[in-house]
Amino acid sequence: MQMKRLSFVLALVLVLSIGVQAAWIDGTYEGWSDAGPNGCQYAKVFIEDGKITAVILRELTGLYVEKDFSKYNWPEAGEAARTLPAQFVANQAAEADIVTKATGSSEGYIQAVERALVRASDVKPDKKYFDGTFIGRSEVSTYGGYYKVVWVTLKDDKVVDYKVQRVLPDMTIQDPSVEVYNWPLELARESYKEAALVSEPGFVDIISGATGLTIQSNHAVRDALDKARIQ
Repeated sequence: MQMKRLSFVLALVLVLSIGVQAAWIDGTYEGWSDAGPNGCQYAKVFIEDGKITAVILRELTGLYVEKDFSKYNWPEAGEAARTLPAQFVANQAAEADIVTKATGSSEGYIQAVERALVRASDVKPDKKYFDGTFIGRSEVSTYGGYYKVVWVTLKDDKVVDYKVQRVLPDMTIQDPSVEVYNWPLELARESYKEAALVSEPGFVDIISGATGLTIQSNHAVRDALDKARIQ
C-alpha cells in the first residue's frame, strides 16, 4: 500500500478557530464523499465513550447501486473497503493509508469518515451543508419503472450546479433527446435546473407539462441534501 495521510482538516480548523478541543458525541453517524459520474463512498461511524469503535464502508455506482465487491473486477476497491475501517479505529481520526490502485475509493472513504466525524462533533460549522457534490436518488416511477439519479453541487449552503440522469428498468441510461410529456426531456431537465438554482433546494414548483419529472427530481435533490447536511 502507498503511504499517504489525509488530515481531518475541517475539525482542525474548528479547533484552531475556537481554541478548544472538540469532542465526539456517542452515537452512530453517516458520512458521504463527494460524488462523481461513477458514484461515491459511504461511511457509518460508531462512537462510544467519545471514541471511534467501528466503521462500516460501502461504495455506490453512478446508477446509485451498491457495489458488490465479490463480483467487481477491481479487487483493490474491495480491499480498501475491508482494510481501512481498522485504520480509522486505530488512528481515532479520518486518517488511513491510500490503497494502491484504489486511490479514488480510499480518498472517498476518508472524506466520508471525515464528514461523519464532523456530524459527531459537539462543535460544528455555522452552516447547514457541506460544500461539495452529493448524489441523490428518487423513488421508482409508476409511469415507466425508472428512477432518477441527481448530482447536486453546494457552495455556502446554495445549489450552484445540478446534473441528472434517468435510469431505466434494464439499468441503462435514457437518452435525454427522447421526448416525454410531449416535449423534449432535455428541455424539461433544463427548466428544472434553472428553477433549482433559484428555488428552495428540493422544492421546485411544478413545471407545467412535467409534473412527474418535477416531483421525482425534488425527491432526489432532497435525498442528496440529506447526505450533505451537517446539522
